[in-house]
Amino acid sequence: MEIAELTNMCMIEDSKNGKVLVQNRKKGNWTGIAFPGGHVEKGESIVEFVIREVKEETNLDIDNIKLCGIKDWYEKDKNKRYIVLLFKTQTFSGELLENGEEGDVHWVDKKSVYSLDLAHGFDKMLDVMLSQTLNEYFISETFEQNGWKHELR
Repeated sequence: MEIAELTNMCMIEDSKNGKVLVQNRKKGNWTGIAFPGGHVEKGESIVEFVIREVKEETNLDIDNIKLCGIKDWYEKDKNKRYIVLLFKTQTFSGELLENGEEGDVHWVDKKSVYSLDLAHGFDKMLDVMLSQTLNEYFISETFEQNGWKHELR
């Protein structure tokens, strides 16, 4: 049994215009371009916490969210597994909050996301979210390499 910390990230896609909503994260130790998301609160359902986090960070209401993958890793020194549930949706409404506490949010061409100043490892999360065959971005500590091994599965 492991202690786990649950977080989420959601790709909101404006399919009519070929755009996705990105967030320029400024808060915490994971900065750069990513999608909106955050941490689950005690007793909250998975769907509720995705909807709440997106609302808090973007002011948009989302619906029809689909789980499209996970990112996970284990930190031995903290004795904790971190799990990021990756979601996407094309159903949203409301007026965009551009200057959020977590970072500014704005629409970009879906095809240009990889060329932006991405948060560390977000490119691999994006690979999973856009893939029809990948399900997981797993990071494991490998003693042979004295570092971290990144795997897409």
